[in-house]
Amino acid sequence: MSSQSPAGKGGGRGRWLSIQEACAFLGVDQSTLRRWSDAGKIPVFRTPGGHRRYAEEDLRALVGEGPRREERQRVGHRELTDRTLAAYEEAYLRAARERRWYQAYSEAGQETLRRQGRRLVDVAVRYASTPAGMDRTALLAEGQQIGEFYGRSGAQAGLSTAETVEAFLYFRFPVIRAMLGMLEEEGAALKRVARVVLEFGHFMDQVLLATVRGHEEFAATARLPIAPAEGPNPVAG
Repeated sequence: MSSQSPAGKGGGRGRWLSIQEACAFLGVDQSTLRRWSDAGKIPVFRTPGGHRRYAEEDLRALVGEGPRREERQRVGHRELTDRTLAAYEEAYLRAARERRWYQAYSEAGQETLRRQGRRLVDVAVRYASTPAGMDRTALLAEGQQIGEFYGRSGAQAGLSTAETVEAFLYFRFPVIRAMLGMLEEEGAALKRVARVVLEFGHFMDQVLLATVRGHEEFAATARLPIAPAEGPNPVAG
């Protein structure tokens, strides 16, 4: 249940919400909200028992529904990366774990791919956010390098080209969702939304092509038979 001004604090700031209520209001998970609070992105009050309470006014200001809408700042690249990775957690990752292409990797391999994924999200956001006319060649080259790594890793794990592409597309969706959420929070004009989406799509298409290229080159060099889409797991046996 919501409470009014915990311990007499914050009078006139509206309702005080529990962390569960605040997460439901913002549409984020608890780990993300705790991280924002600890980083000072949103004020938090702690009860004598150590429970977190959030002022509804502060939450509304964060999402742009309150009187401080004009004070909003654009979501940073790192924060968007964190949001995207949070979207991979729980239900989304549970579904991924059932896929053969996920099971083909060892735990160490999965961790390496996660680190590369974080890096790719950050580069993609920087590429899409860079004003038109500025040189983004280095960013695109870095993204393609990550794509080639994905492709080689998939071939080495015994995945077909189709499975490698499926894995790439599966984890691209939360990035797009986070990107659109960022633009919505900014209150971005339609023209900016269209430009960012197009730039992001172009970047990810080039990374995908590099992924396929890396897969094919590794398979050709190593002369490995690529496993069919359905068949025994080359790792799990």
